Amino acid sequence: MIGEAFDYLFSQSYSSFAALFACVIIFELPRYFSTFASAALFERPVPQRRLDDDWKVTVVIAGHNEATSIPRCVASLNEQSRLPDEIIVFSDGSVDGTEKIVKDLLTAGQIDQAFWTELRGGKSAGFNTCCVMATGDIIVNIDCDCSLDRDAIANIIRPFSERQVGGVSGNIQVRNRFAGFVATMQAIEYLISISLGKQAAQMIDQVTCASGGFSAFRKSAYDGVGGSDAGGGEDLDLTLRLRAAGWKIRFQADSICYTDVPDRLQALINQRFRWERDAVSHRFRRHRHLLNPFDERFDLAEAAHQFEFLIFNVVGAVLLPIYTIWLFSTYGWFALTVLVAIQLALVALDVMTFLLAAHATPYMSVRSLLPYVFGYSLFNGFFMRFVRLAAYLQEWIFQASYHDAYVPEKVHKMRAR
Repeated sequence: MIGEAFDYLFSQSYSSFAALFACVIIFELPRYFSTFASAALFERPVPQRRLDDDWKVTVVIAGHNEATSIPRCVASLNEQSRLPDEIIVFSDGSVDGTEKIVKDLLTAGQIDQAFWTELRGGKSAGFNTCCVMATGDIIVNIDCDCSLDRDAIANIIRPFSERQVGGVSGNIQVRNRFAGFVATMQAIEYLISISLGKQAAQMIDQVTCASGGFSAFRKSAYDGVGGSDAGGGEDLDLTLRLRAAGWKIRFQADSICYTDVPDRLQALINQRFRWERDAVSHRFRRHRHLLNPFDERFDLAEAAHQFEFLIFNVVGAVLLPIYTIWLFSTYGWFALTVLVAIQLALVALDVMTFLLAAHATPYMSVRSLLPYVFGYSLFNGFFMRFVRLAAYLQEWIFQASYHDAYVPEKVHKMRAR
């Protein structure tokens, strides 16, 4: 039965074969091959010497209910090969004892400034407050639950020697990679999409999001665009505004930050709903002018990444269920053979992509993740695509990002749409 199905599959004409595998040919292969081409072109990064400079570096940590995370984060900052000149911590309306922890760290001399509020205003509001108080030329943003590789600060500030650089995204990787299947899938995803994907994007000046978990900004650039938006997806919004203002955004592969990712499926789905809703809201609502050639702010380079996201993320997700229904309605149970063939091809491509990502990131040992790539190919290529589709539909129809609990409701009410 299976042999007959595959015989039928390979007896197709070029046109019918193209129709059968249309989704893969249109929405998958271009991304894989662009990544392969980029990986073949860039040189394997080599660790460089720390630069001697006169820059003053301020690190800001802002969070809500992070009493157990902040001490570990601060400890990793105080163990850096290039110590921050200033560490500022902000407790955003915490009720778990974070305020006391922050005060103790200040008293012990482990941080330089500390702020706290009784009412929660959101991470962006706290970060903006700290940036007003900061004295550094470079502001480093790090999530409370992250810890840094020893040379992370020294490496992330290096690109600022180029005067046009306004922001640098660090290389965020998964610390709890073996906390369960869900965490392991994200460890592979982060390696491919960040370590390899952002290096590829940098080659064509298309780093469009300085990650909110770990990134650095030239203070003059940050202040010049008005700081962070008070809502969700502030990292994407800030990066797009910096790019629109003429600043370059870089990715520093050897500046490594480790974070804990959700290890339960529902927690991951909730997180990705928030991320994808914010992406749609910012790209196609707040920054929709980037897609309008008649707008005076239109720029072809900026439109390129907007169209790329629209076609490969949004349209690709929308067409997947339509394509699957068409397969079964046209070919019946033979559609299963087509889907299996597609998945086998994608697994092979994912393995090659994983190996390229590992080669591009010699600073980390990721060999233990290789056996899980098959599961990743199914999980990310099929299940998570439906999650993204649901998030896109929810945002388009209900504008759900403006009611996300990640940001207090009073802040949502004040935000411009």
